[in-house]
Amino acid sequence: MKLVLSACALALVVASSAAGSSVPLRAPQGLHAFEYVADEGVRPDHTYADMPAFAWAPARGAQRYELQLATSRRFNEATLVQTSQTTAPVASIQVQVPWMTGNPYALWVRVRALSGKRTSQWSVPFGFNTRWRSLPERRPSSDGLIRWSPVAGATGYEVLYLGVPGGYNVHFSTITNVADEREWWSFHAGLATNVQWRVRAVRVVKSAALPNGVPVTRFGPYSPVYTTPTSGAYTSAPLAGLAASSDVDSTSKSVHPHQLMPGFAWKGSGYKSDGTPAGLWRVYVFSDKQCINPVMVGSVTGSPAWAPRDTAPLKTPGTVKELGDAVNGKYLGMGGQELAYAADGTQLIPAEQGGASASSGGSSGSGSGSGSGSTTSTSSTNAAYTTLPDNGWPEGRYWWTVVPVELAVFPADPTKGVQDSDKVEYHDAVLAQDACAAGQVWPFGIQSAPLTTSSQTPYISGLLAGRVTSASRTSPRFSELPLITWQPAIGAQSYEIELSRTAYPWKPVRKQTSVVTSAVLNLTRSDVGTWYYRVRGVNPYLVAGAQKMTWSRTVKIRITGDEFTVVK
Repeated sequence: MKLVLSACALALVVASSAAGSSVPLRAPQGLHAFEYVADEGVRPDHTYADMPAFAWAPARGAQRYELQLATSRRFNEATLVQTSQTTAPVASIQVQVPWMTGNPYALWVRVRALSGKRTSQWSVPFGFNTRWRSLPERRPSSDGLIRWSPVAGATGYEVLYLGVPGGYNVHFSTITNVADEREWWSFHAGLATNVQWRVRAVRVVKSAALPNGVPVTRFGPYSPVYTTPTSGAYTSAPLAGLAASSDVDSTSKSVHPHQLMPGFAWKGSGYKSDGTPAGLWRVYVFSDKQCINPVMVGSVTGSPAWAPRDTAPLKTPGTVKELGDAVNGKYLGMGGQELAYAADGTQLIPAEQGGASASSGGSSGSGSGSGSGSTTSTSSTNAAYTTLPDNGWPEGRYWWTVVPVELAVFPADPTKGVQDSDKVEYHDAVLAQDACAAGQVWPFGIQSAPLTTSSQTPYISGLLAGRVTSASRTSPRFSELPLITWQPAIGAQSYEIELSRTAYPWKPVRKQTSVVTSAVLNLTRSDVGTWYYRVRGVNPYLVAGAQKMTWSRTVKIRITGDEFTVVK
């Protein structure tokens, strides 16, 4: 016979036994780190890309636990990072740590049991290191693009171009995993042969240092030098989109949701108003297939691809003299593209220059110059304008097109003809609306959601029947305070968690936030019953009002409270 009794039936016995016991508390055993579930096993090298979650065996008689994180196994005051308490033998430490390696480990945790006035000895400390699990690796890409594998935990990337025309090394920021080759192609396409480049991951953190003063770097290590061959040539033909590319590829025949903002590649030159092949282009992104509502306008580029960057665009020659220098291979640096116009004469502000939606009209923005020396860069950031929010995939879609751009020179003194000081303007040869109406428009989606489950069970661990267990069913049960984990949403810096008593209609009754990919749900023994939770990432680079990403799949969980199983 099997009976399930509530805590009320045994409360007096348990309480009096715990309160009056003089038996010393023993130090908790089995403290270890994990990524997804407590029983997955410790990584052999004790190395994690981000702060892992922790679990240990319950200590008999313990009412709560105290957990410490430090940068030394001695845990002296100078090395302490955080001290926290919990009533369950699982913990999510809400600290973003730098990449640290020690001998053998740079970070340490320990735990002890507490009960009334009794305190156990500290557990055996668990040591671990944090660093990038992998470096960005080169991935196949269309002509005019470079692409690399996304890195877990990264919120952006820094690209280093080696030996661009003019002899410079150039580095810039992006929040996606593709970059175009504008420095090689624009105004001197014949110089585009082999592109050498490196890339490193960037992670935005909320604090520049740990509480004990250890600085938290934003950068991972650079990749090896990669070489991407380019054709350096265009085909005189109508423009046709090849793909929107980032973590996945979207083509006209196969459309997918992207977790990262894509770059756009095309073939053909398109034609200027005089019928000659174009050598410059501009990408537009719209929320509608008719191309009426723009959400992003690209900068002028001579590459047969464009990918938005988190920096000022390539500086376009502003005078006839600068144009001649650029044609001869001079690198003009990063800067503004003020003299740029749509086919109807509307002045354009590229997204990389702070153009919020590249709408019709507006004043020109300012960009930072390239400076001097062998390496150029810019510290400004326009990331809020160079990525797009989730748009309700699969129903919601974005649409992109590309139009040819032509130069226009208006002599200041027509009687003297064209002079070196005369200004150069950049005009779209056709309206984006007309290009789309002609069928030159292609779709893609944006969706980035954390993965909260494996193929069979949720990523949940916690206390049940006196021991720490991991979910073994799709709707697992735990006594209290279950610890959830998830695979990160690409580009997310932090996460929101919602709890509801019903899956439908969804009514959030509790909310939590997390700066790591784990959290202990605030469900105590008194919250008996069925609950549902979901997680979504927050991307600070998106524009205000659109920084919250797609919700994960809803997960069902049951809290049993103080429930005892008696078997006869």
